[in-house]
Parts: sequence; C-alpha cells; structure tokens
Amino acid sequence: HGEYVDERALRRRDGHTLWVQLAGRCVVGRDPDQGVIWTLLDITERKRAEEDIRAALEQQRELNDLRSRFVAMTSHEFRTPLATILSSAELMRHYGDRLPAEEKDEVLASIESAVQRMTTMLERVLLIGKSDAQLLQCKPAPVDMKALCESVAQHVRTTSAHAKADLQVNCEALARPCLLDEKLVRHILENLVGNGIKYSPEGGTVRLEVRSGDGLWHIEVSDQGIGIPAAELPHLFESFHRASNVGNIQGTGLGLSIVKKAVDAHGGQISARSEAGQGTIFTVTLPLVLAS
Repeated sequence: HGEYVDERALRRRDGHTLWVQLAGRCVVGRDPDQGVIWTLLDITERKRAEEDIRAALEQQRELNDLRSRFVAMTSHEFRTPLATILSSAELMRHYGDRLPAEEKDEVLASIESAVQRMTTMLERVLLIGKSDAQLLQCKPAPVDMKALCESVAQHVRTTSAHAKADLQVNCEALARPCLLDEKLVRHILENLVGNGIKYSPEGGTVRLEVRSGDGLWHIEVSDQGIGIPAAELPHLFESFHRASNVGNIQGTGLGLSIVKKAVDAHGGQISARSEAGQGTIFTVTLPLVLAS
C-alpha cells in the first residue's frame, strides 16, 4: 500500500535501549523510488509499560498456581491426620473403659503422631512464608558438625523405624566447632536424609557423607530409591512441587523448597543428580568458618 510500519529497538551511544516506531510512506503511490517520508516515534515508555504488564500477569499466574497447589496439599495432608485424631477420639469415648492399657497407649500414640505431623506441616509453611517475606535469618553460632549429623541420623532412624532402607553416616570431625545456623542446617540434613529413606520404599542404602575442603563443607546425600524424572529436576525446589512418580508416598512438597532456602541463607549451593528408578544424589556446599 505504499506504507511501512515497524517497531525496532535502537541502542544509544550511552548503551541504553530506545524503542521506536518506524513508519515510511511513499510520496507517490507505491513507488519508493520517487521518495519516502520516514518518521520515528519514541515508544520506549509504552514498551516498558507493556513489559511491566506482562511481568505482573506472569507473577499473578505463578501466584494462582502456587495457591492451587497449596490448597491441594493442605486439603490432602491435613485431612489424613485429622481423620486419625477423630477416629481415635471416638474410639476412646465409646470403648475407652474396655480397652486394655496397651491398646489405649497405641491410640494415644496415633493421636500424638497425627498432631506432630500437622505441626510439622504448619512449621514448614510458616518457614516458607518467612523466607518469601525476606524474614528468614541465618544466625551462625558454634556448631559441632559431627555431633549434629549423629543427632540427625538418630532422629531420622527413630521417625523411620519401619523403613526398609539402611542409613549410613560418615562425617569428618574437626578440632574446633564451625559457625553455622544449627536450626537451618538441621532442616537441610533431616529433609535430605529423610527423603532418601522415604523415597526408597524397596530398601537400599542411604548415605550421608560430610567432609571439609577448600573452605567449604561438602555434603552429599545419596539413595537407591525411585529417583526423579529428568524433566522434573528444574522444578525440584519449587514450593508444593512433587515428582510425578511418588505414587501414594506421603509428602507436602515443601521439604526441598525449605532446603534450598536454608542453603541460600548460608550463601551455599545445592544441586541434584537423578534419573527415574536410579536413585538420587544431592550435593550441598556451605561456607566453612571455624569458631574462634
């Protein structure tokens, strides 16, 4: 039609980008050889506004997706322990006077376990919320890493008493304590080791290896469990994300997100290597600073 319209990004001499709308119109009909009138309109602010709108829409989409996953997790993960508490309470109310002492203890233990499960889920959600609100603080203090690893192993063995997987721990002992946030490091170790055992339903060995070198703690947790599909590794540390092959194994999808945030709070790094059915290896590095 003898007209040309386009939008282009131009670079100024100072390095900044300028967006312009370039328009050309032939002086005579459709014959550009007779001359063309060119106009340039600065549309940088419009482009910036469009980009802001796209970013806001993407953020809203992510929030909606996160909200949906949160609702799905809570509706499932809270319903199970609540059902346990309700049925146990009804059993005690109607048959408490006839139950042997041993069975009463079992019923009470199931209530305590259900309450602890709900408390743990709430603590994890609150921890995620603190991190997202930039309120998660890392407060380093003297920590004996070897003693901490042994404590974590004892806790995981106690809470996973019926698991088939075997836990092996090898942690280097240092002459002096190191500076770490013990609560956050405990979250890292308990989640990674606990996951290794939980996602090894057929057994095998879960190994926790901790050594020092190059001014860092090198932590490796490996298992021989169900593994993680390769396509899902990029989403591994997202809140409420669970791999598609977990089946009916219980979980909230918060553990690895908390691990990542605890590692980040220390200024460390975490990575994972895995294939479906081939087990998983998590590698974490944390700064090693000896206490004075």
